[in-house]
Amino acid sequence: MYRKRFSRIFIWLGLTTAAWDLPAMAHPPVSLVMDSRGNIFYSDLKNVWMIQPDGSKTIAVANVHTHELWLSAEDVLFGEDVINSGDNYRHRVWKRHPDGRIEDEIPWRSGHPTELADYAFARDAELLSYILRHADKKIDVRDEQGKLLRSIGYGQFEGFPHWLMALPDGTAYFTVGDALLKIAPNAKAVSKVADGLVERSLPFAFVHDRHALMGLWPGKAGEVYVAVYRGQVVKKITADGQVSAVVRSKGMWSPAGGLLADDGALWILEFSSSNKTRLRRIAKDGRETIF
Repeated sequence: MYRKRFSRIFIWLGLTTAAWDLPAMAHPPVSLVMDSRGNIFYSDLKNVWMIQPDGSKTIAVANVHTHELWLSAEDVLFGEDVINSGDNYRHRVWKRHPDGRIEDEIPWRSGHPTELADYAFARDAELLSYILRHADKKIDVRDEQGKLLRSIGYGQFEGFPHWLMALPDGTAYFTVGDALLKIAPNAKAVSKVADGLVERSLPFAFVHDRHALMGLWPGKAGEVYVAVYRGQVVKKITADGQVSAVVRSKGMWSPAGGLLADDGALWILEFSSSNKTRLRRIAKDGRETIF
């Protein structure tokens, strides 16, 4: 009896000590993009890196706290740079040209990007921007000049809003709570594709609800992939709402974003519980490479 009681105490103390030893958890980056030359770009929250087709890795944009990336048809790379001191945020939007030149798209200004909600990295082929307004529970669609074209509410769906992507044809997908939602081209209402996406794994049980689902990216046949950060798994959702687990992360790593390349390789952006970032490439034949 006493042995069991002491064992429980030691287990509790061990778990508590482990929790104290955890670093302050950063909000993971969510984007991977590939340019027309096959270069992969991703952020580790300190720099934006480029992996060339030969596997070499260099810094593309230095000293930027970037979570989300967007690549134009001309291979111009865009991202945000966010800093904070306490609750006071400042940010800018930078862009990197294919020749390596870097300049500001939007200079430094006060506020967090989600608070201002006037700029987005989710864009379609017509350069319409799809802006996720967290506070108002709406999606704004704006043209290239910033004119508001329509605003679609999603307040009927419960839970924290996560991330959004737009396809070239104007279809937008985003996640709220444990559900994948969809806005069809020119639609004025939101539909649910699937729910029950959130899983919970022990190494990532500390992840807050707002970060349970992270990046999402398109497949080649109408499917959508979602990084279930809290559950250490990437899930695939078909157009008719069928959900399947595609790949799982191990140890102290979990998926935060990804992309499906034209050669069939699945690239996964993994983020660790100690705020480290790596890329995992799974070839069509199943071979894996870690960057």
